Amino acid sequence: MTSPDTTTSTYEERRERDWNDFTSRRGALPDYWQLWEERSFGWKVPIVFLQPVGLDAPSAFEPLQALLSELDQIVEVEVPPVPWLHIHYVHVGFLRAVDVLWSQVESFYVNAAPRIRRVEPFSVRLRGISVGDDERIYLGVEDSGQYREVRRQIRLGVPKVHEAMKDDPSMTAEGDTYMPSVDIGYFTGQGERQQVIEALERYRDVDLGEVALTHMKMARMPIQPHAHYEDIDVIAEIPLLGAEHRKGYHN
Repeated sequence: MTSPDTTTSTYEERRERDWNDFTSRRGALPDYWQLWEERSFGWKVPIVFLQPVGLDAPSAFEPLQALLSELDQIVEVEVPPVPWLHIHYVHVGFLRAVDVLWSQVESFYVNAAPRIRRVEPFSVRLRGISVGDDERIYLGVEDSGQYREVRRQIRLGVPKVHEAMKDDPSMTAEGDTYMPSVDIGYFTGQGERQQVIEALERYRDVDLGEVALTHMKMARMPIQPHAHYEDIDVIAEIPLLGAEHRKGYHN
C-alpha cells in the first residue's frame, strides 16, 4: 500500500490541479443535475457503497457552516443538507432491468461483508476545498489510501462490482487512483464562475479534523428530479474488524 505521507501529498496535488483547472476555464457553469439525468438513465436510483459522514458525524461539519451558508446564498450553487453529505467510494449500478435488480442487492453486501471485515478500522481527515470535473464543489478526504483497499476487497468479493469497475475512470493501468471526497455543492448552470471562485478562495485550506470509521455501508440513493436530497437509505452496515475478523462468527 502507498505510504500515508505519499497519499496525502498526492491528494493535495490533485486538489490543487482540480482548482487550477476550474479557475482557468471560461464560459458558463454546467447544470450538475441536468447532467445527472443523462448519466442516471433518466433518474434511475443508484446502489452504492458509501460513508454517510453527514449522518454519522454531523458535528464534524460545524466549522464549515459559514461556507455552506455563503454558498447557499449564491445562484451558482445548490448546497445539499448536512445529513446527505457522504463519501461515495463504489458505484455498483442503477436499479434498472439491464443493470441492477433489487432482488440482487442483498447478494452484493453479503458477498462484500467477509472481505470488508478484513480491513482495520481507520480514521479520515476532512481537509481542503476544490472543484471536481468543473461541476461540483468538494471537501477533501485524506485516508492514507485505505478506501482503495476497501474497494479492492469489495471488487474481489462481488462479481458485479468487478464488472462495474471496468468502467471506473479511477481504475488505470497503474492501479486504483481513487481519491475520496465529500461533495458539498453542485453547480446550477446559472451565474458566473468568478462568483464561485471568490466564495471558495479563503476556505481552500479548511481543516475539519478527523472522523473515526468503524463500519462500511451500502445504500440506495433515492435521487429524484423533484427531490435531489431524499434521506439516504442505508441498507447494510459492515464492521471493519481487521485481524479480529478471524475470531468467531460475524453476522
